[in-house]
Amino acid sequence: MANEQPQTPDQQQAAAAAAALQTQREADYQRFKTYTAWTLLIASPILIALPPRKLDNLTVLQLSAFSISANHLTRERTGRSIVDRIEDKIASGRTRSDGTLASLGSGLPSERALEIQARLRADREKQIEEAKGEELAKLKAREEFEKPVLQRVWMGSETEGWKERRIREEQQALAEGKGYGDLIREHIWDVWTWGKGKDEGEK
Repeated sequence: MANEQPQTPDQQQAAAAAAALQTQREADYQRFKTYTAWTLLIASPILIALPPRKLDNLTVLQLSAFSISANHLTRERTGRSIVDRIEDKIASGRTRSDGTLASLGSGLPSERALEIQARLRADREKQIEEAKGEELAKLKAREEFEKPVLQRVWMGSETEGWKERRIREEQQALAEGKGYGDLIREHIWDVWTWGKGKDEGEK
């Protein structure tokens, strides 16, 4: 490289201008990507919600655009994308002896926590087996309270065997000469009066 000639001031100025132009283009491209991501993030759900609402290739394309935009904007804001976070969550999951991931789904951080949870569950089941009368009712109530919120909301106050009870009630009502319209009306009335019964609801 001894044959290299020193750059003239004009060449240095041209190289600096080219570098500045390249930097400006990169900044413009980044700004374009950010504005496009914001536009798609807002417009995609709106376009999906407009009629006709159907699941076709266009809807999948819009969902993909929404996901990619959200991922890009998250990476721009926080330095880590949504995909990176999911991969880290999966990679940090410890495997238990049965080969399943400990930290996924259960929300527990370690094998020790899983052991404690299993021990507590076994103790509770043992208490239920040994309990009688009033203690059994208390333990059942506590177990009912510790059910997942979604299950409690979905099932309401129904207990085990509710399907069989409903079938028996339906057969009894049909045997008495009532029709399905009467059964539906009674169920609606139960919901309307919060299960207080027909007489109490009319008072």
